[in-house]
Amino acid sequence: MSKLLLAVGWVSAALAYGCFSEHQAATAPVEGLCSFPVEEGVPGSTIVLINKFTFQPADLRVRAGDRVTWINCDQDPHTSTADAGEWASPLLGRGAAFTQAFPSVGEFSYHCDPHPFMTGRVIVE
Repeated sequence: MSKLLLAVGWVSAALAYGCFSEHQAATAPVEGLCSFPVEEGVPGSTIVLINKFTFQPADLRVRAGDRVTWINCDQDPHTSTADAGEWASPLLGRGAAFTQAFPSVGEFSYHCDPHPFMTGRVIVE
C-alpha cells in the first residue's frame, strides 16, 4: 500500500510541476494547418496544397473545364510548372496562390522549378 501511495505521490508531483512550470510557446506550425485568405478566382477550384516540399495531393483528377489552384503553405517559395510547358506559375511565396484552368482532356505532369524533386500530375477527364 505504501508503494502505491508513493507512486501516486510522484505522479501528482510530476503533474503539478508540468502544470505550473514555465513553458515556451510553440514555434512550429500545427501539423496539417494551412489557412490563408481566399483570393479572387479560387472559389470553385480544386485545391492543391504545397506543404513540406510536396504537392498535396500529388495526383489529381478533375473534369475538363475545371480549375486547379495551388496554395503555398511552406516558408520557401515554390512554383507549379507543367513539364511540357502548358503553364508556369510565378514564384509563390508563403500564402500565395496560382490558378490554372484545364479546358481539355489530358494528363499533365508538373514540378516545382526551384525544387525539381517536387512533382505532381493533373489528370483531366
